[in-house]
Amino acid sequence: MSADLPEKVLQSLDETRRSFLSKLIVGSAFAVPSVASFSMSGLGIGDALAQEAPNMFCSNLLFFCSNLTRTECHLIKNGSKFMNFSGCNYAGRDFHGFILNNNCFEGTNFTGANLSQSDLSCTNLREADLAGARLSSAILEGSLLLDANLAGADLNHANLISANLTGANLVGANLQDAHLNNADLTSANLIGANLQGADLTGVIWGHTICPDGTDSDDNGGTCVGHLAPS
Repeated sequence: MSADLPEKVLQSLDETRRSFLSKLIVGSAFAVPSVASFSMSGLGIGDALAQEAPNMFCSNLLFFCSNLTRTECHLIKNGSKFMNFSGCNYAGRDFHGFILNNNCFEGTNFTGANLSQSDLSCTNLREADLAGARLSSAILEGSLLLDANLAGADLNHANLISANLTGANLVGANLQDAHLNNADLTSANLIGANLQGADLTGVIWGHTICPDGTDSDDNGGTCVGHLAPS
């Protein structure tokens, strides 16, 4: 396999994907042998790399969002992918059922927005304002919600598996029957949150403020047993 394979791969893609994947390849310290490990049955190498892009994006959310050019806010639509809508104001907007995974929404205003049943997996929502947002049955698996404001948000039945909620404000949030398997709740504030029926398997606790107002570090490193709001 030739050393200039990445360039040949990029040339096989459209301009938008080429620009994004060029940053992805550089940022991921792309190694030619890794391409050979892709499952490429019936695919060209360019197609295989494009299929792998979401996985690399998900594991490098901060890096890629810092390198993606800002997208004009009005261009958001169902199916938008690899776009940077950071800082946009979508307060009160209706995105019910939208597929918005693999995008950047750093500091974006979603207060009171309807995002129920939407797909926001592998999405950068760092410092986003989701206060009072409707996120029931939304998919947020693998997403970055570092320091996000989710106060009073409705997250019942939401998929938050492996989501990074470090420092998130979840005061009064409804997390009933939510899937929080392997989620990181370090320094998150859960005062008054409803976690009835939530799956907390493998949750990372660390100075987490529990629903009853206690600190997880004072409860043996967990909020289990302290889930009832005081």
